[in-house]
Amino acid sequence: MLGSAEKVMKGLLGLGLLGILYLVIYGNLSGNLGFSSGSTGYTNTENVISNLTAGVSTFFGFSGTLFTLTAITLLIGIILVVIGLVSGKKGASGSFN
Repeated sequence: MLGSAEKVMKGLLGLGLLGILYLVIYGNLSGNLGFSSGSTGYTNTENVISNLTAGVSTFFGFSGTLFTLTAITLLIGIILVVIGLVSGKKGASGSFN
């Protein structure tokens, strides 16, 4: 199971690095690829980069909330498992009778 999680994380890391490389090259070379300042191509390139940046910022702004909800869900699950284990042992020891 950990092997597949490692593969997923490596894949996500590879995609992330590829995306960063793409943004660096596309963003820095956009002025050298025939897009003069103020042209439609330059404006579109700047809009794409700003939209991607805003989207990533928004996602990571909400990720704290998502992690909090996940932690609460896991805590509830752990409590239910402990209650299930304790209630399953009622007849095993004489102290609960």
